[in-house]
Amino acid sequence: MTSSVEFQNFFRSFQLLNLLVDIGISHFILCPGSRSAPLAIAAGELFRRGRITLISSLDERSAGFHSLGISTASAKNVIVITTSGTAVANLLPSAVEADRSCINVLYITADRPLRLKDCGANQTVNQEEFLSSVCKLSLSTNLHGLHKTSDSEIKNLISLILKENLLRPGPIHLNVPFEKPLLISKNNKKDALEVFDKEYVNKKISFYKNKIKNESSNDFDELVKQINLSRSGLIIVGPYRGSTNDLLEFNKSLEIFQNLTGWPVFADPVSGVNSSLRGIVDHWEIIISKNKISANFDQLLRIGPMSSSNVLEEFLIGFNGPQFLIKEKDSRNLDPFKKAKEYQFGLNKFVNQILNEKGINKISIKTLIPITKELIDKGIRIKKQIKKNILSNENITELSIANLVPEIWPKNKPIMISASSPIRDWLTFSGKELFSRRCFSFRGASGIDGTLSIALGIALIKEPLLLVTGDLAFLHDINGWFNQDAKHSNLKILLIDNHGGNIFNRLYKNNLTKLEIKNLFLMKSSVNWRKLAEAHEIPYVNIMSLDKLKEAFDWSLTIQKSVIMRVEINTDYEFKQRENLYKNIFDNH
Repeated sequence: MTSSVEFQNFFRSFQLLNLLVDIGISHFILCPGSRSAPLAIAAGELFRRGRITLISSLDERSAGFHSLGISTASAKNVIVITTSGTAVANLLPSAVEADRSCINVLYITADRPLRLKDCGANQTVNQEEFLSSVCKLSLSTNLHGLHKTSDSEIKNLISLILKENLLRPGPIHLNVPFEKPLLISKNNKKDALEVFDKEYVNKKISFYKNKIKNESSNDFDELVKQINLSRSGLIIVGPYRGSTNDLLEFNKSLEIFQNLTGWPVFADPVSGVNSSLRGIVDHWEIIISKNKISANFDQLLRIGPMSSSNVLEEFLIGFNGPQFLIKEKDSRNLDPFKKAKEYQFGLNKFVNQILNEKGINKISIKTLIPITKELIDKGIRIKKQIKKNILSNENITELSIANLVPEIWPKNKPIMISASSPIRDWLTFSGKELFSRRCFSFRGASGIDGTLSIALGIALIKEPLLLVTGDLAFLHDINGWFNQDAKHSNLKILLIDNHGGNIFNRLYKNNLTKLEIKNLFLMKSSVNWRKLAEAHEIPYVNIMSLDKLKEAFDWSLTIQKSVIMRVEINTDYEFKQRENLYKNIFDNH
């Protein structure tokens, strides 16, 4: 085999990427750059051979978030390839979210060789450290250049990546230094592929697969000693952080536990629970905001991380009984109040162990406990008040969107809810109709970053997807449209135009003047949304009243590409509606 740098740069790049495909990675996102040319050419050859889906992206930050959407919806790892320098820095926002939301992404970044480090060489920075604070693993090929990386070193890197992904989800960073030349001639490329096909194609390569350690029996024994299925309790299901492939078993286990106990269920909009689950309480956040119900429960079973609810936080802080927190393969502490006993091996294993430990061979469906029936009835009464107050006229508000959209968007078609005000409103005002399809939201780092790019990634796998987003979140990630074929994705965008962040009006209306809020927190410039949609060749419609919302949804579903449906919010009317709604609910309950 030739030892030229040109030949080896391409050959080892192709070997590396091909082995990553062998362990199950099929989606690659490629950002433009010179230093990453050998990786780009290798990815192009894999695409030509039909081994991968290859997406080009102008903006590395957007590419990183795009990969989160694809990975979440497909339950598979995704690779993002970038050049060196600030390109790597732009991956940090998505890496933070991938870490906190437990999403598998492999960032492969091209770099300069060691001889150019720390000597003022052009475009050379300490990029190998940029993502280390949030990546579960930071790796590198030979620091002097990929051409000096051996066959065994490449295989060892793949084994480490595979091993880490089996242990726990999250992002990995692989930094790849390249010595020039970066391009390869047609003849050398042909020779390299012939050598590769002769030595590696159809050759079985076995990788070391780490066996996940059995869960600590001591931790589980402590939970079993305290949890009492025959006494009253409450199930709180937060955002689902497990694999999409495991969601069916997750729901089966949740159903078994609820059948055994008859306990009520407080479910987050992105909890992944089925609408058919017994015991779901509608509008539970409103119930616990004014009702002192904690004394009705002897214990709490919390599943997953916290919902975006200050009211729930106060409830958990004030609860004096035992709390049990079940996590999906996340070893980190997820209880900010330090009151729960945590179990990290998932709900399915937890329930199976409960059944074995207590000798339960046949699942009998226990009658709903009295507090469950009472809470369900409260939720129904609140639901009637909401319908009466916010759907009585045709004015569109964020409240009416949160309540009505889950009922009129087709069942089994997914929804993504952007962070900030939409996810909070959907938690409070949507009913269990929301759970008749998979809902997504990305609250790992609790920011609006990457909203459009993530949604386009989900829509690539699960479509048509409805994205419900505020104007600020949408504009913040407008470069998402520059991901390859983005406008042809089947993404339906319900754009809530509240003039730059209605959540700030709600938070600061009583303490700051309108001018202060406008100058300090709101987006100052107006946007011609129709022109913006035209610039990206996206079909666009303005929705002027509630009765036109269903009509707009039906229209959007006739178009097999992305569309924007804008609703404008009168923020003053919205604020008054919230006040009146809460007053009516609390006066009647």
